[in-house]
Amino acid sequence: MNFSEEILNTAMEMSMEFGENWLKPIHERINKKYPNISSEDLDKLNSICKKVNQFANNYFYRGGSVINGEIEFVNFNQFKKDILLKYSWISENNLSHLYSQSCYYARK
Repeated sequence: MNFSEEILNTAMEMSMEFGENWLKPIHERINKKYPNISSEDLDKLNSICKKVNQFANNYFYRGGSVINGEIEFVNFNQFKKDILLKYSWISENNLSHLYSQSCYYARK
């Protein structure tokens, strides 16, 4: 199945949730919103989101450095440009959240 940008971005948003859904698979939540998606496609969506999150997190580990507990990174615009080269469907809101979350994880 070719996923719409709406479905991909909804899945991406769900994959970055904190709280009770933190790091949990998105299958059940996506299925509630889009009940016609097959189990196989739910697996694919979950996998895509994991790859995007890993790409973003690795981007910070490769491109940033920690000095006295402070992180120095490539700026958001560079991050956005590089992410969109690989994942052109990501919304501005998800890019911002992905950037913030990757900053958070890099500090930990």
